[in-house]
Amino acid sequence: MKSSSNRRRFLIDAGLALGAYSLHAYPRAASAAIPSNANVITPFAFGAKGDGRADDSAALNAAYAHARQQRVSAISLCGATYRVTRGIYARGVSTHGEGATLIATLDGARGGAAFEWGGSGNFVRDVTFDLSNSSKTDMHGVLNAVDDARNQRFENNCIIGRTTGATPRQSNIFGAWFMGTGLAGLFVSNNQFESVSYGVQINNQRGTAGDVRSAPLGRPSAHIHIVGNVCIDASIGVNTPHIACSNVVVQGNTITARRLAMDLPLNIAHVTDIAVVGNTVASNASSANGTLHVEDATGAITIDGNVVTVLARNNGIQVGTRASVSGDAPERRKVVISANHIEGSGASSGSAGILIPDAETVDSVIANNAIHRFAEGITVVSRCLVQGNVIAACGVPLRVSRDSLQAGNLIG
Repeated sequence: MKSSSNRRRFLIDAGLALGAYSLHAYPRAASAAIPSNANVITPFAFGAKGDGRADDSAALNAAYAHARQQRVSAISLCGATYRVTRGIYARGVSTHGEGATLIATLDGARGGAAFEWGGSGNFVRDVTFDLSNSSKTDMHGVLNAVDDARNQRFENNCIIGRTTGATPRQSNIFGAWFMGTGLAGLFVSNNQFESVSYGVQINNQRGTAGDVRSAPLGRPSAHIHIVGNVCIDASIGVNTPHIACSNVVVQGNTITARRLAMDLPLNIAHVTDIAVVGNTVASNASSANGTLHVEDATGAITIDGNVVTVLARNNGIQVGTRASVSGDAPERRKVVISANHIEGSGASSGSAGILIPDAETVDSVIANNAIHRFAEGITVVSRCLVQGNVIAACGVPLRVSRDSLQAGNLIG
């Protein structure tokens, strides 16, 4: 009898356990009431339709607000399509898009951003941001303005701008814009940006007249990685005057100009210790800025293995360490420009394949590059080593100082 009683007790307990498991493994449709200890929050519990037609602005903001209040680290967008007519405030909460689409039509004149996020350990993954601006005023698409955050990630997303500005040079929607200071570890990787003139911008400045020397905007940032992104009519920029932004890696990105005029498609300024490696970059605007442009930069500057295509009158790779607006750069630093393929437009004047225009950039190494169809192949005003380059169809192949060293260059 005792053995039979124990067996019945075991079967009852097992059945109760299986029933409890089933309730968790196969949940019913989410209700408006979310338990405070819920591990997963979705906008559907707050009234979202996710059909791409109903306005889900309130439901999305309520979901993020609830997650912040309950200290839930992330929400899931469940791969649905949400239409919004006002900005979504997602700060302090990570986002699992799971293939979701956010269709946003906003008025840029009202300020704000379509989607604002950020915070230590936060990420945004697998979301398509489909953005339209009903105003002629510029609008931020996806904004991160959090200071002193660590280990933030923006990965596997797509930002599409549907409206462009009054001039052909600029879209009036910006892509992924980061303006926080004191950052430690920021990864922007494997995203696609289309028709958002500033695809990725790490930007800390106070307009063109702000005195960043006497009033820096914040603490130093370090370890910025912009890797594997595709930019179509969208640029990549790091511009951090007097923030002492260091250890920046820009690697394996593709920047293509199609409809918008791209003047500075890849621009890095006021940064120390930089690696620009393995990118494919094209410009299609006539200027003297350079397609791959580095200025007021210090430390180890390595520009290696990039494919640079100039479709109008412009320079290919342009580098300078002269202190400019911020006064950050010391007088002498080393630059290595190697193994790049640089193709010009064939302009008869005003273009150089590689240009170092200031006397402060001393003892640069320019080696093993292939340069084709520029007015000038390599132009450097300070002492440098120029070795093993192939220069073809350039009016003036080499223009370097008398104390520079030249060896093994092939001129065609």
